[in-house]
Amino acid sequence: MDAMETRILDAALEAVAAGAATMDDIAQRAGVGRVTLFRRFGSKDALLQRLYAREVERFLAQVDAALSEFDDPADRIAEAFVACVREGARHPLLATVPRGVVLEALAAGPLDAGRQFVADRLEPGQEAQADLLVRLALTYVLIPGPLADEQAARAFARAYLAPIATASATSAPRAG
Repeated sequence: MDAMETRILDAALEAVAAGAATMDDIAQRAGVGRVTLFRRFGSKDALLQRLYAREVERFLAQVDAALSEFDDPADRIAEAFVACVREGARHPLLATVPRGVVLEALAAGPLDAGRQFVADRLEPGQEAQADLLVRLALTYVLIPGPLADEQAARAFARAYLAPIATASATSAPRAG
């Protein structure tokens, strides 16, 4: 990603968070012409998809950083969940974009990146567990509830999510 793309995506993030995500507004915030946006991205939808992908990459990097100091698999799952809930609550897209739009945008590719991220950190053959963990974490990010407190989120993850992730891939039932 070059400096121009970074500037445009930063401007798009600001515009979406402000509820003013027209191509004109994004171009003005980025200090470029509207034609530049279309030349680089082709359409507003393509620009927003690239923005969402970048933000998922950033989000996963923050989660990865939270995991780096833990060796125990249960601790890693708990800290990953806490990081997801914490960073999700702080992110301007998740705070301002309607949940349906977020789900639609994530289903178009970034959700796969999240699944792969989790699967890469579990034992081989635990793709179903990775999918379940990502979907559960996403639910708690999009619909905040009693787990907004980090201690409660950590306890929940250790009690309920860690056993899912640490279950042997051979003990899981096979899909039909």
